[in-house]
Amino acid sequence: MHWDQMSATPDDLHERATRGRRSAGQLGVLASIIEAAEGPWLGALDADGRGAAELRMHLAGRYRLTAVVTSAGKFDLVQMNSGQGVERVLSSKTSVRRGWDSDEPMPKQPQWLDYVVEWVGYASSEVDRRAVVEWRLQGADRKLAAMNDTVESLRASLREREQLRDELAAEVAELRAELESRTASS
Repeated sequence: MHWDQMSATPDDLHERATRGRRSAGQLGVLASIIEAAEGPWLGALDADGRGAAELRMHLAGRYRLTAVVTSAGKFDLVQMNSGQGVERVLSSKTSVRRGWDSDEPMPKQPQWLDYVVEWVGYASSEVDRRAVVEWRLQGADRKLAAMNDTVESLRASLREREQLRDELAAEVAELRAELESRTASS
């Protein structure tokens, strides 16, 4: 699901996590993240048939989070993107990890949940209502521009069809006139 298509509020996500918790224990981890999300976060929560669950959330398009939790309740992957273009990836696979250096080393796996909850809390405090309105306005402007393009394209197509209709109507009128003149002369 694309970031712009997400529409579930933290309350919606919390409700889905609570429902899913009965069938999969790993959703408790995701519920902790969702509870830390204050403000107008939007997201989606999916579970696959093998017991893994994925949470994707964003805050005004600036902060983005993807967390995948295994059926055992352990993080398989956590991607955190901030508005400044900084991406950090927590993963048990060394080749997937990104964004960590000697200034800020990657936390050990037992602290991952605390780190993610803290990151979500920080992001929540960084984005105010004005930033959310600006982000929504940009999205609405893009949709309006696309709709205007579609309408203009439909108008051009309609003008072409009207021209073809007028040409066909003229041809029909000529044929009728010719038919009437031949009928009258017979």
